[in-house]
Amino acid sequence: MFKACAHFDPNQLPAFTLAALPRLQFGWGIRNQLASHIQKTSQNPLFIVSKSVKNSDFGQHFFSNFDSQKKGETPCIHTVSGEPSPDLVDKIVAATSDSIDWVIGIGGGSVLDTAKAIAGLLPSRTSVMDYLEGVGAGKPYPGDALPWLAVPTTAGTGSETTKNAVLSRLGQFKKSFRHEALVAKEVWLDPSFLPELPRKVLHATAMDAFTQLLESYTTRNATPITDALAWHGMQLWHGALEAATKGDQNAWGRLMLAATLSGITLANAGLGAVHGLAGPIGAYIPAPHGEVCAALLAPVTRANLIALQADDNPTQQQSLKKYAQVGRLLTDDNSLSDHQALQRLPDQLDILNQHFGPGTLAQYGLNDAVSKKVVASCRAGSMLGNPVELSDEVLPESVPSDMKVTLLGALH
Repeated sequence: MFKACAHFDPNQLPAFTLAALPRLQFGWGIRNQLASHIQKTSQNPLFIVSKSVKNSDFGQHFFSNFDSQKKGETPCIHTVSGEPSPDLVDKIVAATSDSIDWVIGIGGGSVLDTAKAIAGLLPSRTSVMDYLEGVGAGKPYPGDALPWLAVPTTAGTGSETTKNAVLSRLGQFKKSFRHEALVAKEVWLDPSFLPELPRKVLHATAMDAFTQLLESYTTRNATPITDALAWHGMQLWHGALEAATKGDQNAWGRLMLAATLSGITLANAGLGAVHGLAGPIGAYIPAPHGEVCAALLAPVTRANLIALQADDNPTQQQSLKKYAQVGRLLTDDNSLSDHQALQRLPDQLDILNQHFGPGTLAQYGLNDAVSKKVVASCRAGSMLGNPVELSDEVLPESVPSDMKVTLLGALH
């Protein structure tokens, strides 16, 4: 087991806050207790689920069991496929009865984001476009959300522990509806969902979780608590994909917990340039978010390391020590010096992309024209938390030849 470095001087601890967390329940097979729990908790729940969950053996059994417990009443169910849009959220809100008292989200990040947004809008019956960051009407959200329960079926986005719902319109934007009142009241974490996932979905969501852990660990807004959680999350994650697919049941739990920890750390420390670029990329091309993260992780990290090593600021050196620690973890070699670990880290991230990512994003339509749009719109949001500012010479596809680094250009 690798030991975490002490990145914070105990005599000079930074001021920070920790956001509220849901009540978390974790355990293999706890989904079998979910129907009876909801029956005791809610008089009239609204279910937001993925089509794959609804049509699965679990889904059919769950809803038939829930139906019988509700004495023949048909549960209110909406299915979500693909990334949610503001139009979808508003449509479901308009079609939902005033008698709904809880929202239950069962699915991946898109489903949970949809459930979160709907729970936030049902009391006021307003449009999510009133509140969507950067593209909405800019109205203050009143904070009167319904309680909602999250059941993640992927080990990826960490949406179950965050306060923002990500919504998009392809070709236009990908933005967040964000407020403390949107945090789930309860989260049920059952790793038994994960072996049922298609490998492509499993890999993409897992790479999203790892990216969130790495970025929240190295962001300029990290805290002692987020450092501890992010580092432990990466330790849980490392090797778990391989072990899980070889039959190690415990490894599925490691993936699920790592993903949830990534949600906690991103909610409290923020992210970096990978997600700063992934947001606008997702607005312009139909690439799965986790695959975008997997493809960007190595080139962005290379760019960060070059920029950090050129700066002798003590804060920047702390970031390099964190990156070196991750390099030792991914190489399974704790004897490496910081310099050796930093040299090997980008190559290890390249290997992860080759094993679990898309390699490049050309198949989804990333080209020169899209890259220029992405670079022009990536400076806000997660980019602000990157441990070092990346110049306009680094972010475009062509960079100074002596840097030997390409970001978006490496991906198409």
